Formats: sequence, structure tokens, C-alpha cells
Amino acid sequence: MLKKFNTRILVIDDEETVRDSFREILIPVRSNHKNLRELSDAAAELFGDDNLLDEVKLSSPAVMKFEIDDVSNGKDGFAAVKKACEENRPYAAIFVDMRMPGWDGLETVIQIRKIDSRAEIIFVTAYSDHSIEEIVLQAGANVTYYCKPFSIDEILQIATKAIYEWNKTRNLEDLIEVFSQIRAQHWQLDKLLQNILGQVSEILGCNSALLAIRRQDKYEIISATGILVEPEVAGKYLVSIPANLENRMYESKGMLYFALDEYGIVTLFERGNAIIHTERVYLVRLFLEQAASAIKNIDLQEALVRNEKISAVGQALSMLSHDLRDSIGGIRGLAEISLDKMDNPEELRENLQWIEKSADRGLEMVNDVLDFIRNNAVTKQKIHLNELISQVRRGTSDLLVQSNITLEIDAPDDVLFEGDISKLERVMLNLVRNAAEALIDHKISTPAIAVCANVEDKQLVLRVRDNGPGIPEEIEGKLFMPFTTCGKSGGTGLGLSIARQFVEAHGGSISVDSSAAGTEFKIILPLKAAN
Repeated sequence: MLKKFNTRILVIDDEETVRDSFREILIPVRSNHKNLRELSDAAAELFGDDNLLDEVKLSSPAVMKFEIDDVSNGKDGFAAVKKACEENRPYAAIFVDMRMPGWDGLETVIQIRKIDSRAEIIFVTAYSDHSIEEIVLQAGANVTYYCKPFSIDEILQIATKAIYEWNKTRNLEDLIEVFSQIRAQHWQLDKLLQNILGQVSEILGCNSALLAIRRQDKYEIISATGILVEPEVAGKYLVSIPANLENRMYESKGMLYFALDEYGIVTLFERGNAIIHTERVYLVRLFLEQAASAIKNIDLQEALVRNEKISAVGQALSMLSHDLRDSIGGIRGLAEISLDKMDNPEELRENLQWIEKSADRGLEMVNDVLDFIRNNAVTKQKIHLNELISQVRRGTSDLLVQSNITLEIDAPDDVLFEGDISKLERVMLNLVRNAAEALIDHKISTPAIAVCANVEDKQLVLRVRDNGPGIPEEIEGKLFMPFTTCGKSGGTGLGLSIARQFVEAHGGSISVDSSAAGTEFKIILPLKAAN
């Protein structure tokens, strides 16, 4: 893959003065060329005017920094192109004279197309033994044909346009080749497909385009551009696609169809009066293959997630039934005792508090499983950071006071952002409570938890840090997977999975850094100020 903008140009012409003229136009010098008069005469012959070379030297620097090679005949041109391709330094544009000894311009281009179908070809000649139709038929529709004379500015414009077209096409190729590897959801992929489809359509010279997938003998539109975004227009063309359309191009009624039968994907292009750039049709095949791969990967990924969730739900229900049975059993036992202690208010009050805690714990476990299964969308609203922090402080105060754990909070007061406060509160409470339980279980002598918040690069960064012994190495890498626990009693093992689910639903990320000196969870949320 080329890493930089390619400005390489090859000039194939049997006249040395013409080749030098191209160099002088595209790579201007100032005043010391030994053959200035000869070059000026050649420019006058080539471009139909006098003294243009002096004008270029004084007032027409190249638009970009071109890199130019030149050869005197078609066979040498073929050899230069072959060498450039082998070195992965292809030419972006090739200027070719039509009338030359040996291979003429058309034969030269036909041979070049066998080893490089992507270079922009520009025929420059005063005479031609071939019709434009013959040139297009044999050399491809994406060649450019210019007759002498024409202005120096035109040469600069033609070269610049050809360079940009070549690089634009290569960039699109690279994008097509990598996008199938992107992990995304269907709605995200559809947007990317539409963007790439529009670029492919533009490069082909078409007015409109459509991508559809065949499911159960019916086409389902994935993305469309131009007039094909209208369902009625698209449907009219889709129903006309032959049932036996194989891996080939099919043309009908001003439309082009490309099919990939293996996965039932078809692209449809509205030609209008445009001449299709046949040398770029390969982009459609590449796009189709990668689109099929991307859609297949997402289908498999979603099926895998569904299967994992079904398995996880089964495991969660098994754990939930066990823990709920303990909670309900405890509630029932305390209720029976309380009925016998109606005349003892203090003992009755204590029993009711235990019943309340057991019921809350049972509800929390049920909510964990439901949240994990549903993966509900977040409901964003304006949130003041200090409001979120205050709720976390209130929600953990009893546990921290009873355990003699210090809570340090460092957060700015004036941060306003958008989010689902109930979900973010559950995430923060889960992290603080997990840290507290770790400190209690390992009997840390001076237990402390720090909650820090700050704004970095237009993002809100939240940190929850403790001074515990760190996370065991055997579970650190899979900490956010369902049911990952180590020596922790009770609960569903879904807390951190749900936390990651909530954070990612906000477009953010959550990570952990742990060592023998303690553990830090870091949450990054996009900070979009609420107006």
C-alpha cells in the first residue's frame, strides 16, 4: 500500500524537445537552460503559440511537485511501467504520443494495460490513425484524448486532475479492502457502505447506485444514492434482475448490474448518458466481495452474541435461582420470627431492616440479569457532574462508614454533559462497591478509595482507584466478561459486564489498570456540552 501522495508521471514521445517541454512545463526552472530557444520552438509547435515557455518559467509554477520520467518509444515506456510496478512505485499518469516509430501510442497503451490497468492515460497528438471509438474500445474508457495545440495551463490542469484521480481511486481501494474487517453494528456498517457506494459510483461516472442483498428470494436494500433512494424506482429495477444473474456484469435499460451470487449481493448503477470507466469496474467487484465479507462477519458476530447471551442467561438464571432462594428463604424466616416478636419493637425493627436488605439484594440481582439481557438504549439528558458524584457518595456512605474506608473525591463543579444518569450512577456505584469489598476481604489496614474526574481532549475521564492488593492475574484479562469472579460470594457476576455495556452505549470506553499497589478503573465518555 502506498503511504504518500503519488505524483509520478511518465512521458512517452519520440521527440526529445517535446519531452523536455513537458518537463519545463511541469517542473519549471528559472533561466539557465542551455537549449531554451530550442525548447521554446518545440513548445510553439506543440501548443500552437510563441514564447509560452518563457511565460511558464516566469509566472506558472506547477500546482504540485511532479516527479517525471520520459522515454522515446513505446517499448521503453512499457519497460519503465513494468519496472515501476515491480518496485511498487507505479506511475499515476502517463502522457503518450499517438504517432511513434515501432509501437504507436495505442499499441503502447494496450501493452501497458496488461501490467498496469490503473494508470491515468492521456493521449497527446496532432494526428491519429485511430478513431476515438477504437481507442476507447481497445484502451479503455478512462483514457483521455487531447489534440494539439492546447495551452500550457491545460497541460498543468490535465496532469493535476490525472494525479488526483489516481490517488482518489487508490484511497478508495484501500478503504474498500479494510472496511470488511471493521467491527460494527449493522446500522454503522450501512452508513459506511453508503459512503463507499457513492464514491464507487462517482468514479465509475454513474448518476445513482444501489446495494441490495437477496434474502429468501427477495432483495433487501442496504444503501442507495441518487434517484435509487426512492423505493419505487429501486424496486422497479430490482424486480427486473434476471434470476440466473451470475458473477458477471449485466446491462439493461441504462442500468448496470453486478452480482455476487454466493451471498446474494447485487449492486445496481444508473448510467444515464455516461460512458462507464471500464478500467475501474474492478472496484465494483472488490466492493461487492468486501461488502459480502463485512455483512457476513456482522451476521456471524450478532449470532455469536445471541448464542453467548442465551448461554449466559441460562447460567445467570441458575445462579439467580440459587441466590434468590436464599434471599427469599431468609425473608420468610425473618417474617415468621417477627410475627412472634410483635411485642418487642426493637427486635421487630431489626428484623424488618434485614428483610428490606434481603429484598433489595434480590431485586438488584433480578435487575442485573434483565439489564444484561435487554441491553436497552441510553436515555440522555443534561447532567451536572457534581450531581452524579453526589449520588455516588450517598449510595456508598453506609458501606464505607461501617468498614472505616476513606473516600476521596476530586472533581470539578462546572462540568455539564449528556448521559443517562441512572445508568452512569449504577456503573460508578458498582466500581466503588467492588473496591470496598476487595479492601474489606483483604483486611487492608488503611483502606482508601479515590474517585477522580477531569476533562481531557474534550472527553470526560472518570477514575475509581483503591489501595488494595490488585486483581488476580488469572482473571484480569477477562474481567469484563460475564460471571468472572474470584473468591467473591453472592451476586450474579454480571456487574462489570453491565458496566461496560452501559459505558459503550454512551459511546465511551472502560479499562482497568491493576498492580500490587492497587487497582484503577478508567471510564472515558465523549463530552458534548449540553446547550
